[in-house]
Amino acid sequence: MNEILIKNNESKVMELSDFSSLNIELDEGSNLDLKLINFDSVKNVEISAKIGRNATLNVVFAEFSNSSINVKSVVDLTQKGAACNWKLATLGNKDVTKRFDISFNHDVGETTADMNNYGVSCDRSNIIFTGCNHIKKGAAKSVTHQNAKVIVFDEKAAGTASPILKIDENDVVASHGAVVGQLNSDHMFYLMSRGLTKEESRKIITMGYLKPISNYFSKKTQERIENIIMEVV
Repeated sequence: MNEILIKNNESKVMELSDFSSLNIELDEGSNLDLKLINFDSVKNVEISAKIGRNATLNVVFAEFSNSSINVKSVVDLTQKGAACNWKLATLGNKDVTKRFDISFNHDVGETTADMNNYGVSCDRSNIIFTGCNHIKKGAAKSVTHQNAKVIVFDEKAAGTASPILKIDENDVVASHGAVVGQLNSDHMFYLMSRGLTKEESRKIITMGYLKPISNYFSKKTQERIENIIMEVV
């Protein structure tokens, strides 16, 4: 298990490509920008985090492996001002199954969680987004948002987006969105009417959907993500 402790008023940026279990703790006023990239070394991931007063955890997860993966993350916002921003992008191909269970617990009031998961499922792959944002009783003035979207490219590909909100307090702001669907036919028609093939159009749409996550990483990683998209889609 990788133990990550960020002490009072300390800020760190970390990029990890070989990880399976992360236990994160942020003390008061601290900040961690955590960049996770998986090209095939990780098959099962467990992430637990406790965020202290006025501390912020920013997670960017680029999951572009060629194999099945199971990710479970639980973030506890334990004191006022605690915040977590989560961004994930993944690409499925062949017959792999990729599961992401991402949850946030608002233990006290005036805490914030924002989650955005994006996936593209090709061939016979299956991408599953689940998780629960729980605003507990007494956690007034907390803000929580969930957004999960999967584009399904092929007839035998599958996707699931089922975020859950559990709200036990009235004075809060909470929202969630879940979309699973095929390629937008209007977008495809527009690109193909400009002379692109169906395959080229799919690649361009996927780039626009998934490649923005690469901007958080090095140039070398950006190029590798782009190459994977070009090979898979």
